[in-house]
Amino acid sequence: TIYLNNSITSCFKGYSRVLEALEQETGASVGSVDRTGTFGLFTTPCIGLNDQEPAALINFYPFIHLNALKVRKIIEALKAGAQPEDICDVIPENIRYLPPASRTVFFRPFEMGATLRRLEGATPEDIIQWMQKAELAGRGGAFFPTWRKWDTCRKYNSDVKFIICNADEGEPGTFKDRVLLQTQAPSLIEGMMMAGYAVGASYGVIYLRGEYRWLEHSLQEWIDAYRAKGYLGQAIDFLGGFTFDIRIQMGAGAYVCGEETALLESMEGNRGEPRTKWFFPVEKGYLLRPTVVNNVETFCAAARIVEMGVDAWLQRGIPGSPGTKLISVSGDVEKPGIYEIEWGMTIHELLERAGAENTRFIQFSGPSGETLSMDDKYQRISMLRFTGMDIRCGGSFMAFSHDREIVDILLNFADFFTHESCGIAPLAGRETSSCNDS
Repeated sequence: TIYLNNSITSCFKGYSRVLEALEQETGASVGSVDRTGTFGLFTTPCIGLNDQEPAALINFYPFIHLNALKVRKIIEALKAGAQPEDICDVIPENIRYLPPASRTVFFRPFEMGATLRRLEGATPEDIIQWMQKAELAGRGGAFFPTWRKWDTCRKYNSDVKFIICNADEGEPGTFKDRVLLQTQAPSLIEGMMMAGYAVGASYGVIYLRGEYRWLEHSLQEWIDAYRAKGYLGQAIDFLGGFTFDIRIQMGAGAYVCGEETALLESMEGNRGEPRTKWFFPVEKGYLLRPTVVNNVETFCAAARIVEMGVDAWLQRGIPGSPGTKLISVSGDVEKPGIYEIEWGMTIHELLERAGAENTRFIQFSGPSGETLSMDDKYQRISMLRFTGMDIRCGGSFMAFSHDREIVDILLNFADFFTHESCGIAPLAGRETSSCNDS
């Protein structure tokens, strides 16, 4: 089964020619299978590879920088009996920028157990106070204070609690969590373990989006390594006998499951739709037990804060918005990829570092975010939302030049929401479709 990305960045990088080549070589029309039943050809809004378009998944294995010639070679190999996992591309991380003078947080060397050893002698209350002092906020886009979520969950009495990592990164243009999963699994695991220690949870789940199935094996290898080291699945003596274990649960590729309660519904085997929030997950979450749900970057940041020390974290960024942030940059730029910026960098500086030229506007935080013109280029990227000179960014930064028609972009976004309605309002998809048709 072939899933070709049809997000707007792909469309501008040669999507139509690649689709035509796939139809010609496989004999399948888009949305169907060929006469032999060998190839199914479908389009999908985003597969987390916006910096390497055009891209596709074949049996959920990635193929990037596609063109007509490469498509022909791939299909010929598959027809000759090759397996997608044997001929798929090795995906580069494309880490383009790190803060100077060794001020990186996320990509500094990390030794297995580094965060856990820092917890020796610390109480759950200590950890929550560290998160509060560090002003860590959720990195999935909502920016809810991490310490408050953990503290609220800690105060609910239950014999079973859960820590859930939301790795369902489905917003078009966003791929920062994918790079962390590729390169920083140890800090993710230890961030989840630390959260478990802080709130009194013994079970963790990484909910991995279906489009990242190709990362499942490497993540499982890291989990197994932590078990072999005695950190997962058995009591840790220097943490007072604390026991924690992690498993991976695969998603099915639904954008809506990035919303935490829809994710929980999916985990329980139900249709992935947001719950009516009579209760928040910290009170009644997975299996109606107290549950912390944070995304990949949040857990990695939490682990790094403890590993490097809160004071070192506070020396990065700006007052009221400390630390660093990962930004996924794509579109009309010379160097698409991951940029770890200190909070406070301006949009203009980020555009310059990415090699953007002739920029007309920027789509900030994905299609569901904000559209900014170059009149906004001197705004700072930070968590200080209401200062008038700052703007928040959940992680996606798509730059578009004057050569692009804004109507084409908006129609692509509208089509995305038509097919990926959030599910909260029954008419959401229908209304978006009507807007698209008009």
